[in-house]
Amino acid sequence: MESSVGTRIKRLRKDLGLTQGDLAGDQLSRAMLSLIERDLTTPSLRTIEYLSQKLGVSVGDLLGEIRDASLPVTTPEDIKRGLNICKTLFKVAKYDEAESRLQELIHIENVPFPEKWLAYKLLGRICEKLNRDKEAVEHYREALSYLSSMDTNEIVEVYYYISLSNRKLENYKEGIEAALRASALINTYHAEVDGLLTINILYNLALCYCRIREFQKGLDVIHEAIVIMDDNEIQFSNGHFYMLKGIAELYMRKFAAGIGSTKAAIQYFNSEEETHRYVGSKINLGILYRKQDKAVQALKELHNCLDEANELNYKTLAVNNYYELSLSYLYINDVELAEYYIQSGLELAEPKSHLHAQCHYVLGKILMKKEQFKEAIKEFNTAESIFYTKKNDSWLALVKSEKAICYETLEDHTNAFQNLLEANQKLLSHDINLISTELPVIS
Repeated sequence: MESSVGTRIKRLRKDLGLTQGDLAGDQLSRAMLSLIERDLTTPSLRTIEYLSQKLGVSVGDLLGEIRDASLPVTTPEDIKRGLNICKTLFKVAKYDEAESRLQELIHIENVPFPEKWLAYKLLGRICEKLNRDKEAVEHYREALSYLSSMDTNEIVEVYYYISLSNRKLENYKEGIEAALRASALINTYHAEVDGLLTINILYNLALCYCRIREFQKGLDVIHEAIVIMDDNEIQFSNGHFYMLKGIAELYMRKFAAGIGSTKAAIQYFNSEEETHRYVGSKINLGILYRKQDKAVQALKELHNCLDEANELNYKTLAVNNYYELSLSYLYINDVELAEYYIQSGLELAEPKSHLHAQCHYVLGKILMKKEQFKEAIKEFNTAESIFYTKKNDSWLALVKSEKAICYETLEDHTNAFQNLLEANQKLLSHDINLISTELPVIS
């Protein structure tokens, strides 16, 4: 038996690899925990209960003899304490240790269903944090099998996580299906789901709809979410919804509405805490102005954004800005400045990235303006090879259609016909409308 409560707390904390800050959490100061561990103060029973839950042991364990942590857990109380340890490890981002303990726990015979579903849900959350989303979906689905039809709130939560992981995997239709199941449960059973969870479900649903270009459905979901937030005075992710709304309206060519939505997003975003989305929204505003034939306003917004992106060292946003500035100058036939900015974008872009390919595409357009068609074809070929690896058929169709124009101008009718045929085949096979792809990637 160890000599004091403080000594036992310190030993358990170190066994779990936790710092004093990790264990103190939000209900106990680190300074107070230090005093307790050094036996300079006696913790209250409430503090002992708090620490026992975080350490995954009983109050009795802290007050008396500690059992051997290496022995397997077998009783329901042991299993609950084991889950508490894993929850603590998850909260302090010690994912590998938490996963190892959970894998042992789920293989214990006769684990009660409530603990089983919690264990699988936590495994899913860990895999998601480690960007192993395919495994995360499997764990979440396993968690569902241990829930009864009465566990509505828990089922809704798991469906949300399934939707989120599928979205990250770019399985947008599966993400939509899971989000719709969650929404149906909320509306049918009037489940008392946390308001923020409901908003997150709707955001995920709207984003998945927009990813598969069902923009009107996305807008309908966004409107539903905004009504809920307004009615309940929720100020959580308003900027995210208005940013997505503006992008959807941009793709639907509702430019005036898109400008209003994007300005609203900018107002909601905190320029210091959400700078990435704040700057991204301002780039989108510049695009919308260009689409409304307001080139002066577009260039002003984009130049301001470029300064902010470079100052904050947002490399991807800076490349996107160079790309949009080049398009804007090309729009007003200032070929020299258009080429200057796209070359700047190419120098900064990550090789073989989607933006890198977009920059090569715009350079090809610029060379066409300069009637350098052979050089333009080379740029389009570079863009095409990257879009091919990204499996982006809408961009491939666009590039091939531009190549067809170049070949036709060079009187190479065979290649012109072949590229135009391939562009049309891609459009028809995927039911793609060849709208202007001089638009932002939905992120």
